Amino acid sequence: MSEPTPTHMFVPADGMLAELLCQVELLDLTESRAAQLHALHYDHLRGECLVLATTDLHLP
Repeated sequence: MSEPTPTHMFVPADGMLAELLCQVELLDLTESRAAQLHALHYDHLRGECLVLATTDLHLP
């Protein structure tokens, strides 16, 4: 049996789901919201938290 294919869940960056879930794709992410989400997810493992990895790319 093969591995299940991961599905992508897209959520608005300004919504609560972006604050609570790690394995989501963020829609309409701004630099200020990236900073907020980065602070909320800062203690997560970068390899396991897609939100943290995405916010890293949007911050200077």
